[in-house]
Amino acid sequence: MRMDDNELLKNVHVSDIPETYQPVISLIGLDNFLKLCQYAMGDELYFPMRKSVLCNTRNRLILQEYNGYNLGELSKKYNLTVKQIKNILKGSNSL
Repeated sequence: MRMDDNELLKNVHVSDIPETYQPVISLIGLDNFLKLCQYAMGDELYFPMRKSVLCNTRNRLILQEYNGYNLGELSKKYNLTVKQIKNILKGSNSL
């Protein structure tokens, strides 16, 4: 009887995974790591820095909250200068 991939997957132990990937397994768990392996299929994946993701989120929130009169308020809330807020708005054609 031949063992297929699904049977093998049921028997994978964390110790079967190279040490290089152990921190990833600690973060997302073995099952999610195996799903990520299936998704990537051997390709390298790039993950953006958290700061970059947060910057995009911040900018989206600024665009949502801007009402035409609250540059100073947004500046204080997001710890940015009024000029930086204007640049974010200008980049999206909201100004």
